[in-house]
Amino acid sequence: MFMRLKLTMLSLLLIFTLSGCSLLWPVVDDPTPKVTGSLAGHSSGSFMPLVLPASGEGVRLRTAYLLDHASRYLVPYVLSIEKTEGIAREVLLQLIDSPENSAALVGTEFRLPFPSATAILGLTIRDQIAIVDFSDEFLNFQDATHERLAVDALLYTLTEFDNIDQVELRVAGKPVTTLPSGLSLPSPFSRADRPLNLEISPTVLDLSVGTRVKLYFSAVGPAGELIYFVPVTRQILPQNDPLAAVVLELIQGPASGSDLCADLPANTELRSVKLEDGVVYVDFSSDLIAYGGGTAAENAMLGALILSLTDIPGVNSVKITINGQTPILPEGTDISQPVLRPLFINPFIL
Repeated sequence: MFMRLKLTMLSLLLIFTLSGCSLLWPVVDDPTPKVTGSLAGHSSGSFMPLVLPASGEGVRLRTAYLLDHASRYLVPYVLSIEKTEGIAREVLLQLIDSPENSAALVGTEFRLPFPSATAILGLTIRDQIAIVDFSDEFLNFQDATHERLAVDALLYTLTEFDNIDQVELRVAGKPVTTLPSGLSLPSPFSRADRPLNLEISPTVLDLSVGTRVKLYFSAVGPAGELIYFVPVTRQILPQNDPLAAVVLELIQGPASGSDLCADLPANTELRSVKLEDGVVYVDFSSDLIAYGGGTAAENAMLGALILSLTDIPGVNSVKITINGQTPILPEGTDISQPVLRPLFINPFIL
């Protein structure tokens, strides 16, 4: 079961120490900082959840993939899981739609991906392949979108474990190679087979060619509580410079109608970007900081850049400058040193 633990100061310091980040969480006087201007969308909310997952005696932190508030995207989120010999099975149990599991997500507006009454009949891991056997209830998807998200939640949650690269899905002991929607499913399947939250740029006419970039955009549910990041895999025209491609796509912003937020002002100019010894040096015009002020907006801008760029192989940290100079950002965040990727994506603590 989920462990709803209060976070002590020691736990908070441990998270910062493990992350190795050069930035600490800014002090926020207003628990629901407002964002205005080009980043409208966070009229309320905070990156800090009501219940912050914390490790302790008998508890581990594990990343699982949940449905966003609108059941349109998968969102990585850290859960507190009891230490057991079969911890992978325990994590999957927390993804089943039930009153108990839903109650543990209070304040997040996330939803659980696996249909209610689903049971796990078996889980074995062999040669980097997890073979998962569910009861028939697993296939009770609401629609094709729910089907896609539930299968991807299974895949991405399990492949967070170092000893799992692929997943074989079984229901009532039989391998599933065709889903209820009629779509085929490889057996086993991997992340390469099912890109996370895939979207196709309107400029791409031939799906067999192009470049796929991983982008992170912030979002908040209608209750305006937790602000979180959604990873999106966007297929764009072929690119020679993956670093520039990621930054330019972030500036372009999320797809129309996605309900995701534009975290970088649309008129921001990318002046230069390069990779040296694992550090991305990226220089912008001063428009980068025209996000209307507010701690939430500042963290959304930084989070989108740092998460997206450090998702590229070989990138460990990001050094941001404006017109060639290191700025102090409007809310006082110090970015004088390269910023490492946070320990977790959500909850986002920089």
